[in-house]
Amino acid sequence: MNKLMRRAIAGAVSLMVLPAAVMSYGAEGGPEAASNKPHQSSEVQSSVASVSKVFVTVAAMQLADRGKLDIDQPVTEYLPEFRLADPRYSQITVRMLMDHSSGLMGSYYHDSMLFDSRSPLPHDGFLENISGERLKADPGEYGAYCNDGFNLLELIVERVSGQDYTEYLEQNICQPLGLDQTGTPRNIFQAKEQMRVFLNNREYAPEYVMNYGDGGVISTARDLSRFGSAFFKGNTELLSENAKREMATRRSEDPYEEGFGLGWDIVSSEAYEKAGVQILSKGGDLITQHAELLVAPDQMISVGVTSSGGSSTTDTQLAMALMDIALEEQGIKVDRSRPEKKELLGSVPEKYLQYEGVYTDAANIWQLSFPEGRYMELSCLNDKMEPDIILMYTTEDSFVRILGKPDPETAIQPQESEIIRFAERNGRIYLTKASVTGDEIFGLLSFPETYYAQQLEENPVSPEVQAAWDKRDGKHYYAYGENMASVIYSEAPSMILNIPQGVKGYINGHKITDKDHAVSVAHIPSSSSRDQSDLRMFTENGREFLVMEDMGITYISEDAIPDLTDDISQVKLTTGCAAWYNTQRGMITLDIPENAAVYIYDKRDKLTFSSYMKRSGNTVALPEQGKIVFVGETGSQVGIWR
Repeated sequence: MNKLMRRAIAGAVSLMVLPAAVMSYGAEGGPEAASNKPHQSSEVQSSVASVSKVFVTVAAMQLADRGKLDIDQPVTEYLPEFRLADPRYSQITVRMLMDHSSGLMGSYYHDSMLFDSRSPLPHDGFLENISGERLKADPGEYGAYCNDGFNLLELIVERVSGQDYTEYLEQNICQPLGLDQTGTPRNIFQAKEQMRVFLNNREYAPEYVMNYGDGGVISTARDLSRFGSAFFKGNTELLSENAKREMATRRSEDPYEEGFGLGWDIVSSEAYEKAGVQILSKGGDLITQHAELLVAPDQMISVGVTSSGGSSTTDTQLAMALMDIALEEQGIKVDRSRPEKKELLGSVPEKYLQYEGVYTDAANIWQLSFPEGRYMELSCLNDKMEPDIILMYTTEDSFVRILGKPDPETAIQPQESEIIRFAERNGRIYLTKASVTGDEIFGLLSFPETYYAQQLEENPVSPEVQAAWDKRDGKHYYAYGENMASVIYSEAPSMILNIPQGVKGYINGHKITDKDHAVSVAHIPSSSSRDQSDLRMFTENGREFLVMEDMGITYISEDAIPDLTDDISQVKLTTGCAAWYNTQRGMITLDIPENAAVYIYDKRDKLTFSSYMKRSGNTVALPEQGKIVFVGETGSQVGIWR
C-alpha cells in the first residue's frame, strides 16, 4: 500500500485484504480524529450495515443446498402468515427477495435503527407491520433495492432451520469460518473494541440495526474479509459451487437495469471484466457506519472495509484500490484511466425535443427542457436549493453534464461526469444515467448506465383537493412515534411537504388522490424507486399528523408544536408520543432519566445536542427559533432548570 493511501485512511477506516493480509491504521473515529493513536483496526467491531444481506443470503442458500428450501417457491410456502393488502404478494418467491425484484415498497424503518439500545419489536412485529402495504411493481418485473425482502428472508431462515437467526449465523457461518468477532446485536452488544462513531463531528454511542437480515450483522474487517474467502473458487466451506454460481449470476438481461446477483449489489464490472476478472461487491450504510465487501473469486482475493464517517461509496473506492494492488501482484492490470472528454454539439436533434416535460426520480420532480433547441436543462421543481443541471448533446448520441455556458467551445466537462440518455420501456419514457467519480488517491469508480427517472403523467385534481394540500406547502413535520434511541431523531427528524412549482396534483413526488392521501408513483426499473411510501394525513385533538405508511414513520405538524416557556420545569412523557417544543436562545440544565432522551435542533432542523452524544453534559444551549424534543417511556419525566 503506498504512503499516500496510508495517509488517506489513517484514523478513518478499518480494512483487511486476503490473502495478502494488508492491514490499515485504526478506526478511532471520523476525520477529525485522524491524529488519535491507531488500533489494530482489522480487529475493531463495527456494523457492516447492508453487507449483512450477503450473510442472510448465504444462510438461505445453505438451506437450499441441504434440500430444505426451494428458492423458486413462493414466500408463503415457508411463511403462510405472510400477507399484504396487494393480492400479488402470493407471487413473490424467495429468489425475488434476494435479487431485489419482489416489488415490495422498500423499507419499514420504524424503530429499526437504535443508538446504544436493542428491541425485539421490529423483528417480532415485521409481518404485521407490512401487512397493509401494496406492491410498487409486479413481482419479478424489475430489481429495485429493497431492505424488507431480506428481513423476510431472515424469517424464512428461522422458520426452515428451526433456529433463531443469530444462533443459525453463529453455528453455520461463523464457526465453520472461525469468525469469532461476528454476530448480531443479540450476542455482540456494547463490545469493548467497537469502532468509534461520529455524526456531524460529534461522537455518538454505537448504532445497531434491529432487523439482522437487512443490516444487523456486526463484524470486523478481518472477519469480513475471511467471510469473503468463502466465495473463492473451489472453497465449499459454506456453499456448493452451484449455490455460489447462482449468487454470482446477474439477475436481468436489460443493460439499463442494475446488476444484482443474489445478495450481491454487483456481480460484474466493466473495468474488471476487461482485465479478465469477475468481482462480487456489496456495500452498506447506516447513519454512522459503512462497509464494503469486494471479492475476486477466481483470483482468491477478498477485501473487507469498515468505516465511521464517509459512505459505502468511499469504502468501495478504497476496496477497489486495494483489489487493484492485489491483482497487480498477480500480473493483472486494471485500467483506471478517465474516459475521454465527449465531443459537444451546439444543437439537440429534433427527435429528442418531444421529450420535454416533467420527470421524477422518486426523490425530486424535474422540469426537462431544451432552451432554443441548443442544450438540455433540468430544473428541480420541489426543492429550490437544487441547482439547475445543464447538459449538452454529444457526437455519441448522449447528453453530458457541463459547467459554465452551454457553448461547445467553452463548456467545461467536470471530472465527476454524468451521461444521460432517453429510453423507452413498456410504454414509459425514462432517463438513463451513467456516472464516473473518483480521485488521484483511490482511482475511478464508474456507475453503469441505469434507469434513473421517469416522465410524469398529469394528475388533475379538484380545486378543493388541491387547496387542502396547498395549505401544507412548505410546512415542516417532525418525527413523533419513534423509540427514544431511534437514529431518526438524529439524522432525519423532520420532513417538509413541497408542491412542485407549476405542477398540480403532486406533493413531494407523490400523486395526490384526495385531501388526505398521496401515493408514490415511481415505477423506475432501478433503485431510483427504492424506499417508496404512500402518504396519509390525519388530525387528532386538533393536531395534524403525517404518516409515511410504508416506512412506518409518523410526524407531527409544526403548527401543533408549543413554545418551551420559562414556567415549564418538567416534561412528562408517554411511550410513542414525542414531546416537541419551540425554543428561544438560552441555557438550560436537564435531568434526563435512563428511560428518556432529549434532542435539540437549530432553526434549520440541524441537530445540536443529543442524549446519545458522548461527553455532551447536561447543561446545554437552546438555539433561537430552534426545536427541542423529549422522548421516553410512559411514567418518565425530564427536569429542566434555568
